[in-house]
Parts: sequence; structure tokens; C-alpha cells
Amino acid sequence: MTRETAVVDRLRIIETAKQAGVSQAARQHQCSRTTVYALLARYASGGLESLFNRPRGPLEPVVPDLVEAIVAVKVEGLHRSTTKVQQLVDERYGWRVSRQTVWRVLSARGLARLTDPEPLQRFARPQPNQLWQLDLKEDVRTAAGKVQLVTLVDDATRFCVGGRWVRSQAEPAVLGALVPVFRQWGLPDAVLSDRAAIFYGPATRQAGLTTYQLALEARGVRACFAKAYKPRTKGKVEKFIPFVERDFMREVADQVTDLADLNQRWASWVRWYNEQRPHSSLGDLPPARRYQASRRAAPAEVERLCRVEVQRNVARDATSSLGGQRYPVPAEFMGRHVWGGLLGNQLTVEHAGQTVATFQR
Repeated sequence: MTRETAVVDRLRIIETAKQAGVSQAARQHQCSRTTVYALLARYASGGLESLFNRPRGPLEPVVPDLVEAIVAVKVEGLHRSTTKVQQLVDERYGWRVSRQTVWRVLSARGLARLTDPEPLQRFARPQPNQLWQLDLKEDVRTAAGKVQLVTLVDDATRFCVGGRWVRSQAEPAVLGALVPVFRQWGLPDAVLSDRAAIFYGPATRQAGLTTYQLALEARGVRACFAKAYKPRTKGKVEKFIPFVERDFMREVADQVTDLADLNQRWASWVRWYNEQRPHSSLGDLPPARRYQASRRAAPAEVERLCRVEVQRNVARDATSSLGGQRYPVPAEFMGRHVWGGLLGNQLTVEHAGQTVATFQR
């Protein structure tokens, strides 16, 4: 990895952290939260120059004439890479200079080309429910404590098909927020999300599907995943989240009393957004004017499909342990294995396909 590539990677981590938070940056770029915090601190104190690895020897001196030659070659063709500028400076002026020096000079003048230019390609599915975009907004601070938002936006109409504020980023909480959406609006053809572990699985996984993927594919819904470092892939929901922060959270964050209060206010705001707020991408019509529910109704077993299941043994005191808590199980199952199904705040205990106990966690 060149020094330039390393700096680009670090800038991407910083950009993700500023836009989506430290946790999302660490997960998306497969590094620790400590690393993200360190990069943010380095960039805040020293700017771009601080992201370079310190060279083992003294920096190469750059005379003023060489600086002007490097800048002139770059300005003549802003598309030129550091390597191309290095080559042309050697050919035209006879200066043999390292790529690192070229990069330092161009960075100081704000001319470094950090990424290849990409044309912005806008796309939208032609019909409602062909694609929903899913996102998880993490660690939002409110008067009722830290919460997470699970939300989905229809790609064709920008209609917010729903979502819920939850306490935890764990699978049961997130998948539990999806079930009411499927119940209300039916099933889409596909759902697009980022590659967070809860959706895509850990980066090191060799095989197997997440509960999220299994639940969707069992009902013929395709799980799609945005490309790494390409947040514009799911641009509808990426644009929706900052609007939620500005228009909703800043108004209610200091007022909510608990999670139920927050979700009640959220439901009212979503109705306003869908039914009354004009959307420029829809000819100033509200999203509800373009959206219609899916013809594919959610199956009766949608809760079962979305449960996160774990196997547990029933102890001699007729209890089973899960998440640091013990739950009573009928005495006839002592010494046997049971399955615990977690969804939202509900725990369903089953044996041989039959429900033997349910609890609110």
C-alpha cells in the first residue's frame, strides 16, 4: 500500500465517521473504534498532512522552482495522477522527484487527486415495492437515553414504509422493528442495505446466511448490499436520515420521556412526511400520492422467520439461561434442550416445534 492509498483509506474512515458515526465507520472499514477516534483527532489537529505515515528519514527538500513546476504540470491537466505528474516533471524539467514529494506539494496547494472522478448516476426503480432501502442510524442521544433508528424507504416513491426506534443494535431488536413494516405494507421484491454484520454477516465469514438474509430469502425477497465505500448506492435512505435528524430529532430529542413516547411521535412525523410534505423528486407531490402497498402480503409466520434462535439446555431447577438472565421452563423439560427465539423484546421458548413458554425481556 502506497502512502497516498493509505491516506485515502484514512480519509474514507474519517468521512464515514462524520456522516454515520464512529461505530458505523469501525464496522464498515473493519477497524477498531480506537483507530477511528485516533484518526479523527489527528485530522482535527493537523489536517491532511497529519494522515501521512511519518517518513523514516528527513523529508526531501523542495526548492521553489520545483514546487512551481509540479503545480504547473498538475494545473495543465487536473485529471493527472501523482505518478503522471512525477513522470512529466522529470521529462520536461529534468527533475527526478519522488511521488511522495509530488503528493505533498499538491496537497499543500489543494490539488491532490484523492479519488478517481465518478459521474453521479441517478437511478430509481419504476414501480413501488421493487426495492426498499434499509438503514440503521446508531447511537442517537435523547432525553430518554441512547437509541437506534431502523428505517426503510421505498426507492421509487421515497415513501417511508416505516421503522422503529429501538434500544439495542442487536439482531432481535433490529429484526423486530422490520416485522410491523412487513405486516403493514407487505413484502418488497428486494431490500438494499449496507454490509453491516447484522445484515451481511461478519467480514470473516466463510459461508452461511444471517437471520436477516434467511428471513427475506425464505419469502422470495432478495437481500441486496451496497458496495463498500459507495454510500450513494443507497442514496434515498442516506439522504432521508439527515432530514430525519434536522426536521424530527432536533425538535423532540430533549422532550421525549421514554421509548414509547419517541415512537409515538415518530409515527406521527412519518405520516406527515408521507402524506403532506411535498417532495421535489416527485414533482412536489407527497410520497403517499405515488406509493401503494405491496400485493405480496406478509406471511403468517413472518415473526418466526425473523426470530434469532439459540439452543439452550434446561437446568435441574427448571430454568434456562439467556443473556445473563434465567427463565422458568416447565419441569418436564429438565435436562432437555430447548430453542429460544428472540424477536424485539419477546422470547419464545420451544421444544420439538411446540411453544412451551413466552417472556417479555
